[in-house]
Amino acid sequence: MPTIENVAQPGWVGVELFFVISGLVIVNSAASASALSFLKGRILRLYPAVWICASLTLIVIATQDVNRRIIKNYLRSITLYPGGPWIDGQYWTLACEICFYALVFIMCATGQKTRLPALALGLSMASTAFIALLNAFPDSDGLTIFTETAWRAIPFYYGCQFAIGIYIWLLSLGRMSRISWVGLICALVTGAAQIYMAGENTSDRTLAAAGHSFSPFPALSIWVAGLISIVASVTYAKQISRLPAALLQSVKTLGSMTYPLYLLHFAIGVQLLDWLTALRMAPLLALALAVAIVCAMALAVCKWGEPPIRSILRLVFDRLGRRAAGFQTKASRV
Repeated sequence: MPTIENVAQPGWVGVELFFVISGLVIVNSAASASALSFLKGRILRLYPAVWICASLTLIVIATQDVNRRIIKNYLRSITLYPGGPWIDGQYWTLACEICFYALVFIMCATGQKTRLPALALGLSMASTAFIALLNAFPDSDGLTIFTETAWRAIPFYYGCQFAIGIYIWLLSLGRMSRISWVGLICALVTGAAQIYMAGENTSDRTLAAAGHSFSPFPALSIWVAGLISIVASVTYAKQISRLPAALLQSVKTLGSMTYPLYLLHFAIGVQLLDWLTALRMAPLLALALAVAIVCAMALAVCKWGEPPIRSILRLVFDRLGRRAAGFQTKASRV
């Protein structure tokens, strides 16, 4: 759609901002949680939407074709198997998330939560070294395997983005040391370099499709603006909390929609576009209607789909917890 390609093309940078937000939110939740409660919280947050959205995606795909490979991809998706392939290519970001969650969980389980600044520094340094090597040896198969395959779940390429989120959390608590400032600077420089490189790669693919290239600077500008917005939201959290309750609830609902929207938008959105344009609908009108339908589906998932599944999972976890406590009591008596 040439009329919107200049606006739409740099939208991929939303993934990097998503990782920054995850770095901030996940360490904030882990700071006051035990290892088991952290694990439980991640399961309750991730799986209900995945089960619903992957199933909806399978239904849409089934209108065109169903085979053993698609069923295997579906099973990998609903279990969040990190290796892929999945029912929809967008699930690769969840593999990155799970790898980051695993690092935080290990720190919780080993009583190392006070060393979260060290985690941020490690992610910054590892990512800085990796991006530097990737820039120096762009055609190295040993390096590109961590950016183009399931191995990219390991936070080398995107580790700087998670680290920036952790540093924003440390800034909000006033816990930045000199070494943390060094790590933050490295993460910011590396993050900018990673987005610039990704922008050039994306531009190459767009060149083949659209016939002309795009500058990576719009994506960089969106990324910087996103970072400023995230920092501002933390800095002015108290003032934001005083806004009208109805407005805050609406914003919370919109935030809850983003996860199922991300899981639904690609495979289902593209299929909707195909169906609507096949009905001779104008491309922009078809896009607007497809976006509206997918947003409505995301709202339905977060409002009426996820809560009952989450409630059932909580009951299961509570029962397992009571049984474990009962076994421990009996063992102590023996």
